[in-house]
Amino acid sequence: MKVIVACSGGPDSMALLDQCRKKGYEIAVCHVNYKKRETADRDEQIVQNYCKTYQIPIYVDYPIWNHQGNFQAWAREVRYDFFERCASDFDTKQIEVAHQMDDVLETYIFQIQSKRIPACYGIAEKTYRHSFCIDRPLLHDTKAELQSYCEKHSIPYGIDESNLEDDYTRNKIRHHTLNTYTREEKEILFQKIQEKNKDLEKKRIYAKNFVKQSWKVSDLVKEKEAYFILDMYIYEKTHQHLSKKHLLSLLEQIKKNCLIDLGTHQLESFHDQLYCLKKEKRKNIVLNSIEYKDYPSFSICETGKTIEGFTVSNADFPLTIRSVRPGDQIQLRIGKKKVSRFFVDRKIPKIVRERWLVVENGQGKVIFVPGIGCDVEHFSIKPTAFMVQ
Repeated sequence: MKVIVACSGGPDSMALLDQCRKKGYEIAVCHVNYKKRETADRDEQIVQNYCKTYQIPIYVDYPIWNHQGNFQAWAREVRYDFFERCASDFDTKQIEVAHQMDDVLETYIFQIQSKRIPACYGIAEKTYRHSFCIDRPLLHDTKAELQSYCEKHSIPYGIDESNLEDDYTRNKIRHHTLNTYTREEKEILFQKIQEKNKDLEKKRIYAKNFVKQSWKVSDLVKEKEAYFILDMYIYEKTHQHLSKKHLLSLLEQIKKNCLIDLGTHQLESFHDQLYCLKKEKRKNIVLNSIEYKDYPSFSICETGKTIEGFTVSNADFPLTIRSVRPGDQIQLRIGKKKVSRFFVDRKIPKIVRERWLVVENGQGKVIFVPGIGCDVEHFSIKPTAFMVQ
């Protein structure tokens, strides 16, 4: 089997690398050196020396941290992006990572403390990221056992001294909780996590089926696991899990029409329907001529439905495609129609209204509104263009 082995130089990953080699895998190694501590180069050299001894190809990355925010989250993204690039170069989809039992337990305790609904309790043995398989074959081994493996087989390794401090929550869990557990207690908790994951999967299947169906907010709030279903709905839109407390609060709010800020997204309850859309900062698009193509949030086509068509002359240019503004109206054959009135009549939620577009001609006149059509002056049986939002 052809695999990429992620190797930091610590006892866990050095044990993994040695085991993969002994299994006869065709291996390439990935090492990331953040240069964040004095022993970082030492750990790289440990990995380099092992690869040189056994003639194993090695990829090394030196990412530079110049961001604000969470270093750990940034480092993880950089690390896995690098692993995937190396896997592509090595022509494999298999990436071996050295998470072990203590990592599983530590993650589980962290999840319980954060009170969020995770995708998985602890760490899954296999996950997929951009079509690459992230395999974790050491989840049944403790850190102490992997360190003993290295010592028994004379495999050099380095100890990351930053893991000895209490600077991170995970370190505190490791030092003050996990270190008090016996091997048997760790195994019992590990099995408990597996059972919880089975129950979690059952709930997730039910929630997914519920979300796929046609449902109303009034149906959702009656569900026994309504908060869990709402989390599933929001996660599918935002890829973020919320705490149970936050979800329960949202369930109370959405019983009435409301618009809620979720950070990167907006959530709206409107006439017993739920909507969740990503926030957007739209720029006006100016057209000096008609170009039939797809734009970021709409398309200009050569053919379409009658209500999608409008006809323009040279005098109409430049055309401006922009978001609806208060007071926008369009001249129809039966009189002027306010766009805001159209929204009310069609029961269009605020979250959608904010993203609705109009076409304005060079004289500042709204000549087309999706859903309403074009104004009386720009109607013809052979439209110049068709706009689909």
